[in-house]
Amino acid sequence: MRRGYRAILGSMSSLRVSARFVRTAAWLAHALVFGAVLGCGGDGESERTSAVSAAPPSSLTFTESTDPRLQQIREVMRPKSAIADSSVVRLSTFEKSTNASAKEGAISIGSARNVEATMQPQEFQARLSWQSGPDGKKTASLTIESPAAQGIRLGLQIHMLPMRSVVRVFGSQDDRAVEIDSSILAQTVQNNLNAGTPEQEARLYWLPTVKGPRVTLEIDLPADIPRSALVLSVPQLVHFWRLPEDADPDMNITKAATASCHVDASCSREFDTAAKSVARMSYIDAGAAYYCSGALIADSAGTRTPYFLSAAHCISTQAVASTLETTWFYRSASCGSSVVNSQVRHLVGGASLLFVNGSTDTVLLRLNSTPPDGVYFAEWDATPPQRLDSVTGIHHPGGDLLKISEGYLKDFLICTATSMGVSCTESNVSTGKFLNINWLSGTTEGGSSGSPLFKEKNGKQYVIGQLQSLTRNICALTRSSQYGRFDLAYEAGLKRWLGAANSSTPEGKLTPVFRFFNPSTGAHFYTNSVLERDFVMATYPVFIYEGPRFKAFSQTGPSLAPVYRFFNVQTGAHFYSISPGERDFVLTTYPQFKYEGPAWYAQPQAGNNAEEVYRFFHLKNGVHFYTASKAESDFVRATYPEWKFEGGAYYAWPN
Repeated sequence: MRRGYRAILGSMSSLRVSARFVRTAAWLAHALVFGAVLGCGGDGESERTSAVSAAPPSSLTFTESTDPRLQQIREVMRPKSAIADSSVVRLSTFEKSTNASAKEGAISIGSARNVEATMQPQEFQARLSWQSGPDGKKTASLTIESPAAQGIRLGLQIHMLPMRSVVRVFGSQDDRAVEIDSSILAQTVQNNLNAGTPEQEARLYWLPTVKGPRVTLEIDLPADIPRSALVLSVPQLVHFWRLPEDADPDMNITKAATASCHVDASCSREFDTAAKSVARMSYIDAGAAYYCSGALIADSAGTRTPYFLSAAHCISTQAVASTLETTWFYRSASCGSSVVNSQVRHLVGGASLLFVNGSTDTVLLRLNSTPPDGVYFAEWDATPPQRLDSVTGIHHPGGDLLKISEGYLKDFLICTATSMGVSCTESNVSTGKFLNINWLSGTTEGGSSGSPLFKEKNGKQYVIGQLQSLTRNICALTRSSQYGRFDLAYEAGLKRWLGAANSSTPEGKLTPVFRFFNPSTGAHFYTNSVLERDFVMATYPVFIYEGPRFKAFSQTGPSLAPVYRFFNVQTGAHFYSISPGERDFVLTTYPQFKYEGPAWYAQPQAGNNAEEVYRFFHLKNGVHFYTASKAESDFVRATYPEWKFEGGAYYAWPN
């Protein structure tokens, strides 16, 4: 630290950075000439707070209720010339595996194919077609074809991906593309690593599904980032023989489920509200793509956090959760119709794995993107159900349009996994962890797995379980399905997220926030991304790595708030703030500041063993500095009067 401050205060006037360095490396600099903008230079916390308390105008659409990650995964019109300008890798004819549907309870809809031509970074780089825009931005593109595919998902192996780059993907039958900021990819990799995923698997990002047998990948690099900074490969793709988003009546999708006794959800309008909580899931596990079902579920505090309940046999690891895509309102337009409801919406971005309980076959996820308008957060009942309770299942059998099954709770079961599937024996409410449901109308199939079971209470539907085992005798006179008990899963751990008792306790995993020092500018740079840390260390030797300085959460949770990160495209400056008012002021007033999303998550207030992170502003060169060390803070305040103390920025955890 002393070396850093000597460089800042003693040598700043003699240090000059070349124009070329400013263009190529200053994007990481934290020298933010921001005095008048944020009122920096005030004496302490009170003056800083008053400077940023101005309310943003009513036209500002960025609000605290909007998940900021949604701003970084977006649909855009597909550039019409891209395919013609891309080099093309054509795979051989695909042969479907004979064991493609081996996963119990889930329906396989696609299989992985190796892409030998882009397996290694050097091969991938050699295949790229490059174009430069008038602003100096560089765009690399590549098209890959898997003949006869209904859709494709590319597996992007991320060895090195510069921040501020953008990845774009679209298919030959798409009129829009999906764009993903590099910060989202880095965060997904970080979440996988935090969960203990082996590094190669953790760095494999499955891009969103596109329609058709050809997929085009584009990567935008800012003008100041060299091509050599991009180190990627595409070792695999998933070839879909059934499209996860086949909202097209010509696809004959209403015959996806084989059972003749299914009941169209649009013919049972009394369950419309509960049905709006249910989504069809598609995800990738061990190189294959699958369908399951799941539901948004409310917490006691009514925060509308997108908690998502499904079965552990569908998703049980963070790496698989990161591949999740969900389809909402996927139902017929009217009773008995083969036309898909026009409100169908597809959500990408994956999920965070929160809780897995194999004994009740339960998984709780938190979606990384905000669900579409009109969804319902299902309520739940954590009291033990009773025999003969009337129940309703709402699900997507075979990935089909939404279906309704009605029946009653016959008995309680003890179920165990065997080489032949699931074996169950009759039990009682004390020892049985599963519910045996006899259907009076409708049934379940593969793809229904994970779907919610509802019980009516006081005129409302409450979740009491999620589907473990599909119906074996499909449409026989007596047919049954087994559901994991919600009440037992709640006591085993779901209450940590859905209950009120522990709602103030942060969840997730603490990760270190790394600090770099640039002696050429006197600036410090902060990141909690291993991917970004390694990129800086490998690419910019001028940045001196100072190691981890404090810890924060890489995922949101109770009592936490995002620490927002901005990049000034004019000055190459970064700025960090936990204040929504300060964030909105910058968004509204200074368009040159590009919002880069949450850097990490910390606490606005003290508690939970968190310690204060202090913020300083240098009056002469506009550098902000943050430290969680009180000793370091006291040293700066006592020794360097040019560093104006701005008080506590937020609360994080000691390293």
